[in-house]
Amino acid sequence: MFVYYLGSVETHSLQFSAHLMIRYRWKDPRLAYSVTAPTISKVIGEKVIRERIWVPHVYLVNEHESKVMGADKEDVIVTVKPSGTVLFSIRIKVTMMCIMNLQKFPFDQQTCPMIFESWMYNTTEMALHWEQNSPVILDEALRLTEYSLSQFTANESFQTYNFTPDSESDDMSMGMGMDKFGGNYSRLRVDFQLKREVGHYIMDYYVPSILLVVVSWVSFWLDPNAVPGRTTLGTSTMLTFITLTRNSGSPLPKVSYIKATEIWFMVCTAFIFGSLVEFAFVNTIWRRKNNVELKKVNTKYVLKSTLTPTLHRKQLMERCRSCPDMVEEGRKPGPERNIYGTTNTLSVGSLESIHDPYASTYTLNSTLPAGSVTDCQDIVVPIPTATSKGYKAHNMAQADTGMSGPSSERPSGLQGFTTMTPQEIAQWIDRRSRAVFPISFVVFNILYWGFVWI
Repeated sequence: MFVYYLGSVETHSLQFSAHLMIRYRWKDPRLAYSVTAPTISKVIGEKVIRERIWVPHVYLVNEHESKVMGADKEDVIVTVKPSGTVLFSIRIKVTMMCIMNLQKFPFDQQTCPMIFESWMYNTTEMALHWEQNSPVILDEALRLTEYSLSQFTANESFQTYNFTPDSESDDMSMGMGMDKFGGNYSRLRVDFQLKREVGHYIMDYYVPSILLVVVSWVSFWLDPNAVPGRTTLGTSTMLTFITLTRNSGSPLPKVSYIKATEIWFMVCTAFIFGSLVEFAFVNTIWRRKNNVELKKVNTKYVLKSTLTPTLHRKQLMERCRSCPDMVEEGRKPGPERNIYGTTNTLSVGSLESIHDPYASTYTLNSTLPAGSVTDCQDIVVPIPTATSKGYKAHNMAQADTGMSGPSSERPSGLQGFTTMTPQEIAQWIDRRSRAVFPISFVVFNILYWGFVWI
């Protein structure tokens, strides 16, 4: 068999075409003429001789469509040698079915077979064999547009057909000759190993999609309150990527399994959509008004305070309720009292002394975070008046120790906490996203390209 041309494999229809010249050789003793005509070396003819001699009926099992080629007449030639050996050559154009596995598309390799089989005669009457030397020859100028032919193999086998008609139709089947078609039938098979050229898909799909994902990250460098800019950037990249994917996937058949391109599409879509969600998240935080007390400035506590602010404030209230040092200070007499709260302000309720002639009472008006006010604002602590010796002595001791006054201390329940404004938290999340998104995308690419190339 000589292969002139292999057409591009049509992925959407699972077909490929070929131009072939097939040569059959067999020996028919009835056609021997070495004795009757010793001077004739060979007899050559076309369709006329073909119609006058026995020719094996061989068909293509996976044929979709075929025809004998020829401009004016069919390209058929028959040569008969004196010994009765017949060479029958025919040139055909055939379109064959090729079942493909597209899980790694477009990094897939396909095996497209060409199967010849005897139509009428089983192995007891006729057997097909390849020529020992070069059973399949490819044209040196053979090129494929989307694939490269890595190799091909030729082998022989047989196919078993079992026709077992039931008892009611047995007589009818025997009369039609159905019993004749049972048994083993000889087969010749050529497997073409085709490897898809990925240059087109990398330049027209993968590189643009990577750039679109990277462009979506520009949003992290914009101000969290830049609503028009960040919204336009996110939606435009998303729509562009969807259009790009639809155009590249249009020639593919609809299969039940997930292809490599679909995995790429879903992950890239998730990254672009994630940048939009991140913008909505930081913009919501940016517009909040209450500061947040954080035990540590890390991802765990930042997300906890932003995603579940009510729970976070409840936990702060629990901490604020444990204020034994403040209560004990209020119970101490005169000058030994610690009158300074961290962020509390003093309001003088009375100038009259109840227990101490030099003392007044004050109420702690807490400015602790929301939720903790109701627990500490009703603590009444007597403090020295401005004229008391204890107050003056305390001021002098404070000056000597370098203390800055009441506003410099914090409640014991919030010692070691960091206060962040909503704007600072939003910017902190943006800064983390600038690293998390690219690193995650690089990790995905390592896994993806490792999978498709193995």
